[in-house]
Amino acid sequence: MNPTKTSASPSAGLAKAIDAPERWTARRWLRALLSPRTAGMAESTPRLNPLAFGLMLGLLALQVVARYEWDFMSDKGWQTLHVLLGWGVCLGIYALFHGWRAVTRISRRTWFVLGLGLVCVTVFWYFGRSDGYREIFGAPPIDHETFGLLVPFMYFASMGTLLRLVVPVLAARFVLGWRPRDFGLPFGREPRKGAVPGVHWVYVALALGMVPVLLIASQAASFKAKYPLAYDIVDPNGGIWIAHLLVYQAFYFLVFLSGESFWRGFLTFGSERDLGLYGLAFMAVPYVTGHFGKPLPETLGAIAAGCVLGFLALRHRSVWWGVALHYGIALSMDLLSIANNGYVIHGGE
Repeated sequence: MNPTKTSASPSAGLAKAIDAPERWTARRWLRALLSPRTAGMAESTPRLNPLAFGLMLGLLALQVVARYEWDFMSDKGWQTLHVLLGWGVCLGIYALFHGWRAVTRISRRTWFVLGLGLVCVTVFWYFGRSDGYREIFGAPPIDHETFGLLVPFMYFASMGTLLRLVVPVLAARFVLGWRPRDFGLPFGREPRKGAVPGVHWVYVALALGMVPVLLIASQAASFKAKYPLAYDIVDPNGGIWIAHLLVYQAFYFLVFLSGESFWRGFLTFGSERDLGLYGLAFMAVPYVTGHFGKPLPETLGAIAAGCVLGFLALRHRSVWWGVALHYGIALSMDLLSIANNGYVIHGGE
């Protein structure tokens, strides 16, 4: 596949300004961080209109509330239609504020990224989750002396890695001609043209700010019932074998590695040229609907969390700090849940 290229050149102005060897001041840094443009946008791509973006996210939140509180398409079989509905709303608002011509400028490359993303999300939702494993293969035997109880979760993490990391990376390389760093996965000291320096401190500030939120949220009954996510490893006596916990956490890390590389990497960077910061709303739709089944506050919170992580990834030109932050929060939730539920970690003797 050779997607058509737009005649407009990439938005090199912001990247050039960021990479210029000038003295960074707080004002210049803040201006670069909050710019309505990104380093990978095409010059013809509309700048973000805050009202339009707010409408997109507000209607997404309404869609979530309707699903939870009003039983709107609440069966899991409606999942793909939820994504299409959310995207349709975003596209309609985009056309309303910037004209239909802006929609026609969206290249086949971006449509390919969104289309492949929808396929991966759909397959993962219906066949890749732990409950999908149980529907296909049956429930594992109840035996807390082996790793059998972890198999559904290991299957979930492995399918996530395949569909959200391996498939997109291969498609990006052999269909779009991208290298991993082109969609937020730089390695070593690879250059990150257009990266705003010091963004990692924003991640650190977010992590510190989440501490009191986690402490409060972990006391809620809904969170105690949901976490640890692989709750099958808890035996009837309230004990957890440490080997189970370590293997579970290793696979749990794969969930966030594949998730961040897909949501904030493949979808966000993949739509950046034609949609700019509006790509965050298009990414947020399947990301948020993928939280269906979790507590309503967590699902609504995913709207803000997904957009913030995507925004920072575009400024940092990397998803790696997002992986660390997201997994760190999830690990903290698990450990707080274990402590608050009174579970005992033991060696398995």
